[in-house]
Amino acid sequence: MGSLNMRVKRLKHNLTRFTGYFLLLAFILLALARFIDFPISFFMVSGRSMEPTLLVGDIVIGVKGNYTAGDIVVVEGVNRVNCIVHRAVNITGRTVVTKGDANPGPDNPIGREYVLYKVVLIVPRLAWIPPFLAVLFILGFRYFRGLLQGAEIGRTLLTVVLFFSIFHILTMVMIPIFHVHQTIDVKRPSIVLRSTSVSEDYRFFKAVYGSMRMLEFARVEWVKINATGREFIPAQYFFENNTLVVSVPPEVYEVLYANSSSTASGFHVYCKILFDKASLYGSYPLTFSWRRIDVKVVNDSVTVFNPNPVAFNISFEIQYYDLDKFGRLNYVCSERFENVLQPVSTFTVRPEKKGVECYVIIRYVFLGRSVMDSKKVNLVED
Repeated sequence: MGSLNMRVKRLKHNLTRFTGYFLLLAFILLALARFIDFPISFFMVSGRSMEPTLLVGDIVIGVKGNYTAGDIVVVEGVNRVNCIVHRAVNITGRTVVTKGDANPGPDNPIGREYVLYKVVLIVPRLAWIPPFLAVLFILGFRYFRGLLQGAEIGRTLLTVVLFFSIFHILTMVMIPIFHVHQTIDVKRPSIVLRSTSVSEDYRFFKAVYGSMRMLEFARVEWVKINATGREFIPAQYFFENNTLVVSVPPEVYEVLYANSSSTASGFHVYCKILFDKASLYGSYPLTFSWRRIDVKVVNDSVTVFNPNPVAFNISFEIQYYDLDKFGRLNYVCSERFENVLQPVSTFTVRPEKKGVECYVIIRYVFLGRSVMDSKKVNLVED
């Protein structure tokens, strides 16, 4: 019975000593992995750039091996001690671009030789810190008490292991894995709308862009025009010299005029423009005013100008007057005719020499109201 107890006691002693040697060797190797290129190592996260994937205090275990875009990797920073844990987002032949999940932009490209490990396991901080501290406290208390009573070699080794454990934790905490390894100058593609307008003949809408940065035009995906709730697809649109040009169908103005109760009117242009790094969704309101027909006397003629993008039916009447033998004006005759005045166009009335003067009278409907305008024309040169 006594011999059996001795064997059990010796077995426990050998097991304790072996465990001490093993743990001491393991922690020494893992500690050296921060300074020497080992096939496996672990790191404690102390930055917030990978949140919510990695939190401060999490432990990541990395191994040497192949990695692809989307994998979390350990990158050498200023030196092998100051490392970075980020996600690989783009891999080319010789370079790798990494990015923290919580960072606004990617890091600068680095050589592939600076990628040390691929992260294969993440140990959450709540999974290891509380139990580790509890075990550390219990073992430390027991073995330090044993040292006071006369230490054995196994206990001494375990005490050394505890010392290295505390030292390594402090090293990982004091030497952080930085969330960035250099200052990131975030440059975003941008484009500024300079102006919107419609051509003088109302046939084309133009949106002029300026200050285009980091963008190359690809194509115009689509363009739509909305007028009083109705949607129109333009027959032609293109992008040239930083300007979007859209042909406006005549039906747009016809619908607007038919539904207008005041001189103010307008429509919306919607578009999607594709660039190499971004897509632009545009919503551009354009307003204009309906104007009455402009009638002017030029020498012995009358010019009638329609400044609007819709046609008007114009009724013309020319009343001729001549002098009687007493020098008084006397009505001679009248001429009547109609004409469709096209959008943004001019019509010239040239009265005949049937007296000394005449009156050119035009009649039309403007926004639902009858309008009459009269101009006097001298038919005899002074």
